Amino acid sequence: MKNNLKFQKAFSLIELIFVIAVLGIIATFAIPKLLDTRSSAVVTTIKQDISTITTAIQSQYMLNSSIDKITDSVTINEKNWKIEDKKLTYDIDGINCVTIEVLTNSLSVIIDEKSGDLCQKIYDAGIRNITYDLI
Repeated sequence: MKNNLKFQKAFSLIELIFVIAVLGIIATFAIPKLLDTRSSAVVTTIKQDISTITTAIQSQYMLNSSIDKITDSVTINEKNWKIEDKKLTYDIDGINCVTIEVLTNSLSVIIDEKSGDLCQKIYDAGIRNITYDLI
């Protein structure tokens, strides 16, 4: 009788296998959703960054009639964006995805949608190649 009580307190091998199988099935649905949520957040962040950058550059140009450096008009996270004097680039895994450049009298936004899945998602989110006149 004592031996039967010991075995009743523990899980059987079949119960453990069943729990592991259920967790595996749940993981097959949860992990792709989690990864998709992260990429959607990145796309939204980049979309907002582009809007902020273009608005700030246009305002700076309207006030001063020139742009010497992009950093004069906007402060942007250098971990995400590569900053040059008149050019910003957003790289994903070392591949150039978004380029924002101040030209003589215009502002150019270029999306390379063919350089990766995330770049394609940015393009699909409605961000297109566009040139704004600064005059």
